[in-house]
Amino acid sequence: MEVEYSDAYQGCFVCGKGNSNGMCLEFLWDSEKREAYTRWRPERYMQGFKNVVHGGFVTMVLDEVMAKVCLFNRTPAVTARIEVRFKKPVYVNEELEVRGRWIEARGKRVTLEAWCNDKGKEVRARAQALFLAV
Repeated sequence: MEVEYSDAYQGCFVCGKGNSNGMCLEFLWDSEKREAYTRWRPERYMQGFKNVVHGGFVTMVLDEVMAKVCLFNRTPAVTARIEVRFKKPVYVNEELEVRGRWIEARGKRVTLEAWCNDKGKEVRARAQALFLAV
């Protein structure tokens, strides 16, 4: 079963529908896998090198999907630390799926992971992060 996440703050650069300069990505919850996810097609303005998406944009979307995992689990949290490993380039206008899941929680500390797959399900980037519940 898939559930859409609706955020009261519409100014977010990644998901805010009220941010005309933003990405306006929609995040869903896969209850069977217990993962949040979005589909993303990076635009040309996101490139760092010719036709290659800047790693900052990839990191930002990985971070956001992990934040959504927290919210779908009714645990609002902020990023304390994130580590991203880039496996292969992410290209402009490429169809991608970005997923994240909860690993564990200890008190206010929540550990999560996320990954960005191409259409063939090959991992392009992977992240692990520590979030702090607020």
